Amino acid sequence: MTDRKNNLWPALLTVTVLLLATGLRYATLDRQSFWNDEGNTARLVERSVALIIEGAAGDIHPPGYYLVLHLWRAAAGASEFALRSTSALCGILTVAVAISLGRQAGGRRSAIGAGLMVALHPLSVYYSQEARMYAQLGLCTALTLWMAVALLRRGGERAKPSRWMRPATGFALCIAAGLYTQYTYILALVALNAAFGLWWITQRSHSWRLLGQWILSHAAGGILFLPWAPIALGAAGWRPPDLSQGEAGRALSQTLFVGTTLPDAPLHMILPVAGCLALLALACSLRAPRRSPRRFVIWAALSIAILPAAILAAAGLYRPAYLKFLMMSLAPLAVALTVPLGTPPGVPAGAPACSSDSPARTSVRTPADAPVRARLRRALRSPLRRWRLLGAAALLLGGLLPYQIQSLEQLYTNPAYVRDDYRGIAAQIRAQGRPRDAILLSAPNQWEVFTYYYGSQPADTLPVYPAPYRPTQTEAEAWITDIIARHTGGRLVVLFWGDAESDPERLIERALSTQAYKAGDTWITTVRLAWYGTGTAVPEPDRPLEAHFGEGIRLVGSDLPDTEWAPGDIVPLTLFWKAETTPEERLKVFVHLIDGAGTLVAQTDAEPGAGFAPTLTWQPGETIVDR
Repeated sequence: MTDRKNNLWPALLTVTVLLLATGLRYATLDRQSFWNDEGNTARLVERSVALIIEGAAGDIHPPGYYLVLHLWRAAAGASEFALRSTSALCGILTVAVAISLGRQAGGRRSAIGAGLMVALHPLSVYYSQEARMYAQLGLCTALTLWMAVALLRRGGERAKPSRWMRPATGFALCIAAGLYTQYTYILALVALNAAFGLWWITQRSHSWRLLGQWILSHAAGGILFLPWAPIALGAAGWRPPDLSQGEAGRALSQTLFVGTTLPDAPLHMILPVAGCLALLALACSLRAPRRSPRRFVIWAALSIAILPAAILAAAGLYRPAYLKFLMMSLAPLAVALTVPLGTPPGVPAGAPACSSDSPARTSVRTPADAPVRARLRRALRSPLRRWRLLGAAALLLGGLLPYQIQSLEQLYTNPAYVRDDYRGIAAQIRAQGRPRDAILLSAPNQWEVFTYYYGSQPADTLPVYPAPYRPTQTEAEAWITDIIARHTGGRLVVLFWGDAESDPERLIERALSTQAYKAGDTWITTVRLAWYGTGTAVPEPDRPLEAHFGEGIRLVGSDLPDTEWAPGDIVPLTLFWKAETTPEERLKVFVHLIDGAGTLVAQTDAEPGAGFAPTLTWQPGETIVDR
């Protein structure tokens, strides 16, 4: 009866943690629109397996996740909920693996603590709700560590092939799955091998057979990945344009502990707390028997938690978009930090967690084990010491959880962390579009996500034009000229996104500023939605004016077509400015449209030339045509 009670509460707590993880990941799974990369995923997995592999070969990601999602889509459908649910499931399974690893590292309390930390971690929740491969990356890393521990338990000098072949095969499959999921998984593999190497070297008698089994598993995983290796090596040479080391240390540390949705996290308080917990975990590992898998679990968890971020920072490979790669470190980090919650230093977390499964080996006592046994006896005789350690660990973890919960609250409630709303953008264009209008995409890779939402309904009749990637000035001007010729009298709605990469000199927008009439723009998360009129450009004013603005600027004329305009029309007004001297400050031009009752009907406020002809650049005698 006592055994039942002892097992009931851990089981109930485990189920509670898993239900919490499920609720946090599934409750709002389809509340937000797909953003750009998710749209790319959704359209890629529509294709056949051969085309998916071909598409991944031209991408910077391997095809493993896309192939899994392709099979899932065939069974579950192509909705936002269906496509994201694979990531949610990976996130929940990662929590389950963290619970298992926590138990092996520190016992039942550590298991529940590790599972709870992963379940609540804002970064884990965020990427468990995204149709991308990062939740799968976290799961593959956790499973790799789990299978590595299984190999250590069952492998070794006296192990029969029937005992170690299954964990070795599982270990190899996890390595191959991780490599096919995300190339940065190699960082977790480096950290895991560093921990294993240290653990193996510190043994009094080296198990060469175990080392051979370890190497064989890696070789088998490498052979499975070998067909894709040439493509992976080609992708390894790609360098993004926005690498930055300015805030690498702070950003990576903050993401590890509280995610990306708490920008003002007090790291001066969080890092010392985490450091103390890591030192306590290290002390627990050092007091475990040398051959104990428990020691290896703790070392590997600490290594995978720290080394990937350290390598990214030290190698100068940091960029804000790479913070998602730390998904591989979340479960190991949770395991490492919750080890002190379990059995105190020197007390094994159950016989299976501290030694081989072999009864003969657990009963062997050697003189070298005497100091360990002495410490063990002292710890067992000192319940006060155990409770002091548990209280200190609980207090330290209690200092971390509030920040995680606060960050999680920001993730759910703060509009700043909402994904790009292409669903809403498509609905707005659908409601306001007219027959002669056209839609322009400043970055060509917006095509997939935008056409996921626009084009499936009868009202979706406007043509969509993706811009050329990194065009020259001549290409940009010719592209805009051709579109305006096709849609004269209509309007252009332009989705500006990712310009820093697709059009770093903003040549598309510059061409629009000289050939079209910008009515205004608005930010929808990170997408800038702009509307332009396509009125005929005029070389000179039809109404001469002589209006002075200070001593250096004259408005010498304007052009306004003599026609009637309906609500929603874009009125093409052209102003002609003359610079007498170079102005000493940047000035804006505002135009107000007033009705007969003196009420403001519409307006535009911008620097001249839609922002591309600021007054500080005007030269004496120059005429500026401002549409």
